Amino acid sequence: MELFVYCSGGFGMEVMDIARRLNKTHGRWEGIAFLDDASQEPKLYGAEVFRFDDALNRFGALGMEVVIANGEPFVRKALRQKVEAAGVRLATLVDDHAVISETANFGAGTIVFPGCFVSSVATIGCNVAIIAGALIGHHAILGDNCVVSGQVNIGGACTVGSESYIGMGAQMKEHTHVGWAAIIGMGSIVFKDIPDEVIALGNPCRPMRPNTEKKVFV
Repeated sequence: MELFVYCSGGFGMEVMDIARRLNKTHGRWEGIAFLDDASQEPKLYGAEVFRFDDALNRFGALGMEVVIANGEPFVRKALRQKVEAAGVRLATLVDDHAVISETANFGAGTIVFPGCFVSSVATIGCNVAIIAGALIGHHAILGDNCVVSGQVNIGGACTVGSESYIGMGAQMKEHTHVGWAAIIGMGSIVFKDIPDEVIALGNPCRPMRPNTEKKVFV
């Protein structure tokens, strides 16, 4: 079985590091490479680079696992749909230096970086990225394809909607809700529920404008 890290940018390199550490310890894959449909480079960061269709033709759907390494929630969603439509399985990567409750649940394709803490009875959806140092409280629910940035603190029984993005260092008070396709600016303090499809920030965090473009990074 080959593992492919889909996207070869800076985030992809970080995920490649996690995959290599896991493989060194646990021997999960015969090889690890990048998928990147835009790159012209045959090799990056010490790994081969394939276009998705080329990798599929060479290894077959049953010979591949894919983890998506992109920080845009809607890009994560689109790539997940492409991978699953081809019959390729999503790989879940949980770094050995993360602390995970045995009662936490993870959907396929989720990435958990080192230094993260996922508490009791937390439910993490499919294709979620939880970046280094993030804290996920007990009974929290993270929807599919969302991204939780580094040093975020999500309190107990909070919910984060699918395709949402929580910026670096943001904090959510227990029992608060961030809606679908919302963006929470870095350093924000969420005391009250945030609706769907907004960009919100500040202390207290409040909606500033609609998230019409569905894009975090410009």
